[in-house]
Amino acid sequence: MVNRKLQGLLMGLSSALALAGCATLSKDQCLMGDWYDIGIQDGAEGYSPSRLAQHQEACAEFRVRPDRGAYQAGWDRGIGEYCTPDRGFQEGRRGASYAYVCPPPLEWAFLEGYRNGQQLYRQEQRLREVEAELERKKKEARKRDEDRRKADEDRRRRDSTTGDYQRIQPASPTRDERADQEKLRREIEQLQQQMRRVDE
Repeated sequence: MVNRKLQGLLMGLSSALALAGCATLSKDQCLMGDWYDIGIQDGAEGYSPSRLAQHQEACAEFRVRPDRGAYQAGWDRGIGEYCTPDRGFQEGRRGASYAYVCPPPLEWAFLEGYRNGQQLYRQEQRLREVEAELERKKKEARKRDEDRRKADEDRRRRDSTTGDYQRIQPASPTRDERADQEKLRREIEQLQQQMRRVDE
């Protein structure tokens, strides 16, 4: 009996926590009802006006209904702060998606910055991939040399009594390996130059 009550209590508590985790607004925000400021904040963060429906759901528990007009007026102001070339560049550079929330008069400038930021983001991603590939190839070469060195030591120990020992020469990279590494190094340099140009 006690266990059932405890289980029920825990389930209720976990449900309440889950709902609180999903809520877009806290109880205090709902009760204060500063819908103009909430609209500004949402617009400035790039949310669409449809976010108001989520706020309405979050505040329904506290019997609070949003002021749609005040929210929309705030959102109109906030979206102007979001839809700038600088903000577009920041969003593109961090790899964020664009939800097409900017009004037509502001969208072209936002998208110009966004595309430049996206370009830089893709170049940074590619640079990391190329650097990782170059490092992998260097590790493979070091591992091969280490294996040859160990084989050389083993052979020296075996042949030390007969005097027939011949040192195994370290393997130099093949022409293809040198070409691969050089190609990766050139790509890294090109990417770094392109990123500097975009960043300026």
